[in-house]
Amino acid sequence: MKMRSWFLVGGLIAVLACLSTAPSASADDALRRFGRGLSNLVWGWTDVPLTMHHEDNLNGPAAAYTYGIVRGLAKLAKRTAVGVYETGFFYLPFPDAYWPIIKPEFPLDSYNQNVLMYE
Repeated sequence: MKMRSWFLVGGLIAVLACLSTAPSASADDALRRFGRGLSNLVWGWTDVPLTMHHEDNLNGPAAAYTYGIVRGLAKLAKRTAVGVYETGFFYLPFPDAYWPIIKPEFPLDSYNQNVLMYE
């Protein structure tokens, strides 16, 4: 049992080493699309607090707790649907050559961008 866990750890380290040396190309392969889909499913909920934060900065707390929540939930639903599609059909090159369906490509990318780029 102990030997099997060492093989598992060694295999995970080997896979991570191979993936870390891969070129950081644009979204032009199925593996990146699969990862993007999983990221959208796991971290999509962050659209709600991020949208509230952006609305608070732009329009104040009243907008953040009303419009920000509704808009964040709409973004969450959209990102979850896209995540299900990209995870389930990552091997299909649609739309054009695995390009992202929504912007930003990953949920937390908007955290370091300008508020106006989040749209």
